[in-house]
Amino acid sequence: MLPFLEKLLQVLAQGGFVATYKYAVLLGLIDLCMEAGEPPTMVTTAQLARRVVELYWPQVRPFPDRGVLRQNTFNQAKIARLVANFRQARPDLAAPSPTSPSPGWQRLLDEVEWVLVEYPLPRLQRVAGGEERFLYEIGWGEDVSRRAFLASKRGDGTAFDNRILFKPGAAEALVALAPVVRPLVQQQWTAMVQRINDLPGADHEEFLFGAARVGLGTLHRPLRLLQDGRCFYCGGAFAGAAQVDHFLPWSRYPDDGLDNLVLAHERCNREKLHFLADLEFGHRWEERSRARSGDMDEIAAEARWNRDRARTFGVVASVYRGVPDGVRLWAGDGRFRRLEVADLPDVRAFGRGLVEG
Repeated sequence: MLPFLEKLLQVLAQGGFVATYKYAVLLGLIDLCMEAGEPPTMVTTAQLARRVVELYWPQVRPFPDRGVLRQNTFNQAKIARLVANFRQARPDLAAPSPTSPSPGWQRLLDEVEWVLVEYPLPRLQRVAGGEERFLYEIGWGEDVSRRAFLASKRGDGTAFDNRILFKPGAAEALVALAPVVRPLVQQQWTAMVQRINDLPGADHEEFLFGAARVGLGTLHRPLRLLQDGRCFYCGGAFAGAAQVDHFLPWSRYPDDGLDNLVLAHERCNREKLHFLADLEFGHRWEERSRARSGDMDEIAAEARWNRDRARTFGVVASVYRGVPDGVRLWAGDGRFRRLEVADLPDVRAFGRGLVEG
């Protein structure tokens, strides 16, 4: 694990970045590995393109007195420009992958995919004048043919191989190291955007990666009805204000998908904070997505909110799969429960039922 981390740090330390694409690719690969539930052997460039669009989506909001921030040392990065144009033309969209995709969505994904194929993917693993393929193998180089890529989009599967094949152990390492690597990549991405745009003052990571929680307040009423007017955690009735909470903490994985959102008392939300919830809450959460799936589909459609149950449960399964014994899980009302070895089979299985079914 340490040799892999050292190589990853070398990629981040190299000074040849002129755009933020490589950061986006690294975060996208980490997220795709986590979303699979178990470390995958490969992902496709099409899958990566969707994840990269989602990463840039909050970043192309107009910054106060600056407009859309540049993501390239010289001109605006093409991916940022594509995403910004798409988002500005559809200001009513709360998320970049709505339940009913908007016109032009697939065209946006295809254009972003080509940028990834042409530039960062063949170059990401170059360090200090050489290349060491420790993350993945791909079937093309820097001279990749756009004609072959477009032919594959028209249905000729032999024209271009869009697979990103993980090297042995690489996907497992990305999942295991995600809590350390993700914050580091975000910090470096933020620092680069600040430098390119000459932004003075405080850290701007919250603007770039906090996603402003994309207006979670609009879900208060439907979640309150879904939960019969009671706090998801303590079960107490709401007497006044409530807060939308990420069941899997945002700090672990930035998921605003409907399945990851619950309504809670302010005290419960504040207590849980960045901790993982005990499986007593976990099984309740899992059952909600199974038993009330139809209701949640209606909420997603009415609110035009993203619901990708397989992705959410894949990430949850990946996170809980890596929890070692001795870790304390939040059990509510100021209590924490330390995991014992005997608990691990139940923890390892958590979330997999809905990933597989």
